[in-house]
Amino acid sequence: MPPKTRPISSEWAETLVGLSMKVPESWWPGYKSHKLCDGRIDSYCPISQRWNLLLDTKEDDALYLMAYEAIYKYADFDSSTYNEFQLTQQPIRDGDDEIQTETKKYFRTEPEEWDEVVIEDGGTDTGGRPIEPLAWEGDEEFTVKITDEELASLRDIDGEIRFEKVFQWCLPRFGDDDDQTLFEFQAARMRNYMRKRVLESGFKPRYYKGDKVITGDHVARFYGACLCRMIHGGRSIEQIFSTREIMDAVPSIRESMTKSCLEDLTTCLHYSDDWDPECGSDWDDIYDDPKVLAPPGTAKHRLKHGLLEDGYNKRWQAIVNFGKWITTDESRVGGWYHSCMTIGPEPKPIRTGATIHTVCITTGRLSTYKLFARVYGGQFDEDIPEINDYGKYKMISLYDLMLEQFKHKGHCVVMDSAYMSDAMCQVGREEWKINMVGTCQSNRTGAGSRGKATVAARGIKVGTHQSVMYQHKDKPITYAIWADNNYVKTLSNFHGPNLLRGGIQRKLRDPVTFRRNKDFTDVDCPEQQWVYCQTYHLIDKGNGAEAKYDLSTESHLHGWSPKLAARFFNMNLNNAYNIYKYLYTKYHPDRTPMLMRSCINDLTHSLLQQGSEIRTRGFGDAPSATKDITTTSSSLDGRKLRSDAVRQPFTSPTATVTGTPQTPASTITARALRYRKSDFNRQKEMQPGRNHLSVPLIVLDKKLSYCKYIKCPGFNTGAKRARAYPSKYVCEQCSMEKGSDFWLCNSIKIVDGIKTVVNCHAAYHVDMKLYEITAPSSVSVSTIVSELTE
Repeated sequence: MPPKTRPISSEWAETLVGLSMKVPESWWPGYKSHKLCDGRIDSYCPISQRWNLLLDTKEDDALYLMAYEAIYKYADFDSSTYNEFQLTQQPIRDGDDEIQTETKKYFRTEPEEWDEVVIEDGGTDTGGRPIEPLAWEGDEEFTVKITDEELASLRDIDGEIRFEKVFQWCLPRFGDDDDQTLFEFQAARMRNYMRKRVLESGFKPRYYKGDKVITGDHVARFYGACLCRMIHGGRSIEQIFSTREIMDAVPSIRESMTKSCLEDLTTCLHYSDDWDPECGSDWDDIYDDPKVLAPPGTAKHRLKHGLLEDGYNKRWQAIVNFGKWITTDESRVGGWYHSCMTIGPEPKPIRTGATIHTVCITTGRLSTYKLFARVYGGQFDEDIPEINDYGKYKMISLYDLMLEQFKHKGHCVVMDSAYMSDAMCQVGREEWKINMVGTCQSNRTGAGSRGKATVAARGIKVGTHQSVMYQHKDKPITYAIWADNNYVKTLSNFHGPNLLRGGIQRKLRDPVTFRRNKDFTDVDCPEQQWVYCQTYHLIDKGNGAEAKYDLSTESHLHGWSPKLAARFFNMNLNNAYNIYKYLYTKYHPDRTPMLMRSCINDLTHSLLQQGSEIRTRGFGDAPSATKDITTTSSSLDGRKLRSDAVRQPFTSPTATVTGTPQTPASTITARALRYRKSDFNRQKEMQPGRNHLSVPLIVLDKKLSYCKYIKCPGFNTGAKRARAYPSKYVCEQCSMEKGSDFWLCNSIKIVDGIKTVVNCHAAYHVDMKLYEITAPSSVSVSTIVSELTE
């Protein structure tokens, strides 16, 4: 089970004593008004992790326990002392403000350790003491690391560098000597998984039977099919192989593989052999490929995709020469909360959701290139303490893992508020030798409360672009607040409190109409704010470029692992395009690289045609490009429509058919029976009394269907060949239960020249005790029917 939530920091909790509150009167029994009552926090109870509220009234001196969520919501922000308290969206818990390394423990700084640095208008642009960044000795810009042999492999027969070759060069390598491509590695895992499903679940592949096995080229074609589906709007497999509608059919995929092949590949997607053979059998006796799985101790949420994730990260870093500036970001993993990870049985490996954390290049010609990506499983991610443990502050441990390849070199890292704190600044500069700058939440630094109080005291409003800066008295840390569209708070361990005059352009708002001006105006800003604005938006630009080409997979068959695999594949698309542009402009300076859309199209064709042919015969003619839509029948195209299809061509009613339309039916096929049962159950829910109804059916001319009741009066007519009366009525429910039309008389017959009611339907169900008779004259069986059938 995951560990319990850490207790709230008592030291921080005591600082909230004296906070003014306004709580609703409806909290107390007998009161229903929404009037707000004045009060204040009197004390803190560490046992219950609650604060005691004391009302400002002489009649009530009792103490009422309040949770922090209520304190944060009902604090009196109009109070003159409000800015003196450190209110955070979530309570500060033990360990949130300290980091334990091998040599030293780092704490969140105290407010009194900071000095404000005021830079007057028209005066100098610098203040406080200067802070020198850590030295960087390499090249400023990232470059591509490639040999002459590798470069030659990326050219076509005319010597031109091709994107599809660059893309496959950027894909991860596996095996002891990196001699196994991604497609070969994944094909082996899928072969093992298909074998497992065949043996343990009775799975019957539709294509991979006999000597047919999944190969690396088949996996490449599968990825090509995913790209092609993405280009065509994420169509289903049924639509892709349509023979009737040109708007649905995707000829490129149809010619590349069969429908059954694509279905088998989609069903058996897998990236790790994360299971053991049944009954303790030996792996090599059952499976043709060796067992490959994540190393021992891998976090539970990474068991399926961990090898894939590590392979991409290793390859992306191996093909570039490191430069100086990098940027980190986090984003929520799509579909996580509705995956098997969060709705499966206990114990759940992740309870707080997951985010994907990335390291990206944001300067130079390789801008938006991803260097690292890691799916983080929240506060209970088991990998973090296994690799590097910084105590209870897991974000530092995660960042230690992300920046492992960039330590002790003087890199400059731009980050957002998810990572930044003054403790992070200290560890980054003193332990990892990294320059850090980024946005910061007020509760992550000791200067936060002082800056908040200063902004309120001076009445600084958003949109005025005024700045407030603080510098730590001893440590090389600078905290700045800039009043842009919001209060932007930044922290840096290599910038002094410097102000850039006219450093950033903004469209100012009119103070009266609040409309933005059409022209840009130069405004002042802190130097560290300028650095953040110059770089951080580029990582979002890269994410946007990838989002345009999100792969389409039937991922609901497997949970969320294929979504993550597709996400890494998308990242590789953007990375490969950056490499392609870099190499193309360098070695073909007189030519322009292709647009990314054209590159994706060429890559799709290349993957769909990789290796030997899967089809042994052609798919056939594509659906017609034009259609006669005069009538439903005239618009039919392609394969013949099944007689039991739900959507049948509309037929004009003839003059001989009058009255209420009847249900056409003949022999009930298995599929028709399934649909009829589904329809009956749906009607049964709306009509609970619907039970063994007699239903008329249309029958062909000259075709007679005879009553199934053994006591049918037709046997007593004295005919030479004794048999029941012919009928056009069936029992709705009995027909479904028996699997064939169950005919029963329910009409008027001429008996001895007299018209007589023959109701074998009711008589049969009375005999079978399917109807209840409450009286001899029940409407279920008429007197005439009883006389004829006895």
